[in-house]
Amino acid sequence: MRRRLAWLLASAVAIALNVMPTETTAQERMAPERPTQEHIDIMKSNAAIVAPTSLAAHSTDKNYDALIKDAATLKANFEKIEAFWARKKADDAIALAKAGAKAASDLETAAKAKDDTKILVASRAFGSLCEGCHQTHRVFIPSESRYEIYPENLHKIPPAR
Repeated sequence: MRRRLAWLLASAVAIALNVMPTETTAQERMAPERPTQEHIDIMKSNAAIVAPTSLAAHSTDKNYDALIKDAATLKANFEKIEAFWARKKADDAIALAKAGAKAASDLETAAKAKDDTKILVASRAFGSLCEGCHQTHRVFIPSESRYEIYPENLHKIPPAR
């Protein structure tokens, strides 16, 4: 009885304030959205680090200090990416972001130990992790030369009728 009264009171207040909570529909969860500038900047930062002219070059040159710096940036970026997808409740993207943060931690540990084999193993993880998320949650809009993000896994969205 108390719960029902509390719910009725909360609903009345919400209606009065015009902030009645609504449940997100499946259609809303599947709707594309433009990424924020912060998200775009994080993606560009990761792409610049993972590019052959950066991470691979630092590894080839045995520039361990640069690798440590790269790893720290990647780790911070993947933590932000994880938080982004956690708000959207996209479990597959959250798992990929966590794996990215772990690969960054592994890279940092390997660079500090100057272990070239482990650096190589950690470095190779980023390509597949990034691609995995991009293939399931990102679509290029050619007419506007930009991307949109889908909170739902694109492979699970039923085809339009």
